[in-house]
Amino acid sequence: DELAWVQAVLKEKSVASNIVRMVFDGDGAEYRFEATMDELVRRVKTLPPLCNPPVLEGIDDLTNLSHLNEPAVLHNLQVRYGMHNIYTYSGIVLVALNPFAHVPLYSQDTLEAYAGRMRGELEPHLFAISEDAFQGMVRDKRNQTIIVSGESGAGKTMSAKHIMRYFASAHEGNNNGSSSSSSEPSAEASSPAGGGVISRVEEMILATNPVLESFGNAKTTRNDNSSRFGKFLEIRFSERHTIEAAFIRTYLLERSRLVYQPATERNYHVFYQLLQAAAAGDLADAVGLGLARDDGTARTWRDFAFTAQSGEIPGVDDAVEFRTTCEALATIGVGRAQQAQIHGVLAALLHVGNISISGASERVGAAIGGDDVGGEAACQRAVELLQIDGALFRKWLTKRQI
Repeated sequence: DELAWVQAVLKEKSVASNIVRMVFDGDGAEYRFEATMDELVRRVKTLPPLCNPPVLEGIDDLTNLSHLNEPAVLHNLQVRYGMHNIYTYSGIVLVALNPFAHVPLYSQDTLEAYAGRMRGELEPHLFAISEDAFQGMVRDKRNQTIIVSGESGAGKTMSAKHIMRYFASAHEGNNNGSSSSSSEPSAEASSPAGGGVISRVEEMILATNPVLESFGNAKTTRNDNSSRFGKFLEIRFSERHTIEAAFIRTYLLERSRLVYQPATERNYHVFYQLLQAAAAGDLADAVGLGLARDDGTARTWRDFAFTAQSGEIPGVDDAVEFRTTCEALATIGVGRAQQAQIHGVLAALLHVGNISISGASERVGAAIGGDDVGGEAACQRAVELLQIDGALFRKWLTKRQI
């Protein structure tokens, strides 16, 4: 791999005729630096940045480095990553490096270890940032904000999930022993992490994750579970410091992905989940939805234009994910009848993608394709599932109006 920076030792230096010359030795290679005094004063060129002493290598807070510069930051992050530490502080900011692997950092024991601790007492962690925000709310009685940002594939989705889980279950042991004289709802549910109980509201908040991921995440060239939308989550706490409500706002959904995906990328997860559920027999009306043929054999992602670009994700069972999505929908109050309607709309969209338009011209106009899976049959199925006027649907697919 190419390195942006290399570590080197100064061998020679000279200043003559207003020119600064330096020779460095780095891993057997020689590097030269040359600049005029005027260039250095005007910062047209800058002297090579200094390394930090070995005692500071792998330090857990970048602001404690003696020399804070780009190569020093990158080197320290690389050293810590080699030590299997993916988190590093930079003042109040937590820098996270995505290991693209399952790591044993988010168990219930680890979560409880950070509860009640000051930031800096333990190793840098998402849970430490979450606890810091929680304690700031309790101590200062002020709203707190955690911003999760980064490029595609950086791990924003998983980080947000772990932060939500921390707020839902970190302090449940303290809250369960509180006075029961409050008029707040007392419904409780088992913790998904195996740590005691959480309230019904908290369970519903956690259940939004699989729903949002199914309908808003997709496989991209850089990430198998990339969020294709922005999300603002507001969690409200009661005076007893228990979660009492949450509000989720989504924005900038990548609508174009529904009809087009670049090579090797997928449409939104929910379409593949639906098709795999039909193949696994988990969908009661697969034939009625047009996801199975009359003989009962299931259609696959290859049979639909909107999903044919790419199919399975290694290590992911879309049928299992479909069941998880349905359970999450039920948890947040979407019953079986409503879920069936959602499945109908999703199936209709798949059939709309298979409608072919032919004969487009200024004089004759356009028409729906022949009576096959890519023509009239797909159009008819979409009309039935959407419960709309077929004649008007066909008209506005083939006619233009200014």
